[in-house]
Amino acid sequence: MNVSVIIPAYNEADIIEKTLANLNFNWIKEIIVINDGSNDNTLELVKKYPVKLIDSRENCGKGKAVAKGLKIASCEIIAIVDADLGKSVREISRLLKPINNESADIAIGIINIKGGGLGFVRWFAEEVVKIFTGQVMEAPLSGQRVFHRRILADITPLAEGYGLEVGMNLDVFYSNWGLKEVKCNFTHRVTGQSVQGYFHRFKQFIDILRTAWDKRRYLWKRLNS
Repeated sequence: MNVSVIIPAYNEADIIEKTLANLNFNWIKEIIVINDGSNDNTLELVKKYPVKLIDSRENCGKGKAVAKGLKIASCEIIAIVDADLGKSVREISRLLKPINNESADIAIGIINIKGGGLGFVRWFAEEVVKIFTGQVMEAPLSGQRVFHRRILADITPLAEGYGLEVGMNLDVFYSNWGLKEVKCNFTHRVTGQSVQGYFHRFKQFIDILRTAWDKRRYLWKRLNS
């Protein structure tokens, strides 16, 4: 079974090569990298690899970057992975199993996060999913996802920015597609408790809040059911 892998990348020059070098599975037909307005040398490094490259001159956010990749993805199975996974990107194979055996339409990687902030944004994302759909998730913000093309009509257009994952979760549950979370050993960069880290999480919170507002019809339907 062939897989299209989509990687949105913004200023990932320190690790993007390690991530790409470890995506050498024979079932990967194409790797699509979206350079989302990086101002380091991410673009030059990606050009060294046999990937389909989309170069966005301006940073448009994760949601729009992934949407650009989806437009040219050609396989029935599509994977979205973060650019900063390095060698641990190989854990993507765990997410392919539920799709291959038809036990799920979308598989999401559970990441054991060490460090980072205080967990408020993750808690907020969990609560949005639970309140809107009644479903409980362990990793609502995980960017590591493998899914079948058949769900695309129900999850597009994608939520913008960091609302991407929560918006996708809500759409999947609302449309009654099978979602399975899989424990994986992915590792990636954490933002920590710096000013930059808290600013990043504030942007996440705002994007998730905006996505919740855009998807409020799901909440109304649940409350009135």
